[in-house]
Amino acid sequence: MVNAKDIYNYLNDIMPFETQEKWDNSGLLVNCGNSVNKVLCCLDVTKAAVDKAIEENCQLIVSHHPVIFSSIKSLDCGSILMKLIQNNISVISAHTNFDKYQFGTSYRLAQYCGVKGNGELLEFGLAISLEEPQLFSSFVEKIKQKVNVPLQYTNGKENVNRVFVIAGSGKGMTEEIMAAGCDCVITGENSYHDMLDLKELGISCICLGHDESEKISVDTLTKLINDRFESAEAVSYIEESLVKYI
Repeated sequence: MVNAKDIYNYLNDIMPFETQEKWDNSGLLVNCGNSVNKVLCCLDVTKAAVDKAIEENCQLIVSHHPVIFSSIKSLDCGSILMKLIQNNISVISAHTNFDKYQFGTSYRLAQYCGVKGNGELLEFGLAISLEEPQLFSSFVEKIKQKVNVPLQYTNGKENVNRVFVIAGSGKGMTEEIMAAGCDCVITGENSYHDMLDLKELGISCICLGHDESEKISVDTLTKLINDRFESAEAVSYIEESLVKYI
């Protein structure tokens, strides 16, 4: 019989939780101590995700974003945490340790966008030298057709040779991008001023949306659990994007 701690230990072997950033809160965050025969994998532990877990009779949720991030000073009967406890649903959140996993969020984003070439794994993200240089206008159009979501971008140079891929937020990564020798960044979101600085440095930036860039990795968590545990079926739950465009 499998429990939440068994699944935590397995994920810890693959993407050690000790590698998470100091500000992060990844780990076994809610442990109801019961056996697990069904797991819901998701990006965020929302009310909709908890309702889905209850509907699917799941005893465990494995999320990317932590269900507990800030300090908790009180619990309300209508809160997500209370609902989890009342329904005996444990939660494992794998955040920045999953980001640093070699086949984690940035790897999946590169696959999703169809970026191919010689890749170098960095502490956060990937640096990929394209098989051949591409016009930025053609490069961004190919990504647009591949992902079929609205893109936000700035154009630094006419050609793209080496791409920095970082899922989620690329904010504050300018020095790492420069050190990796990249002339283009693909990320979920970035700040206006960082995008402006990158453009001044001749580095293009393409943003898909924070959740759009990470929700594609939920299936990776699902597959990892299904490949390891025969008695604990994992299913993916992908919500619609939080940010809407008109």
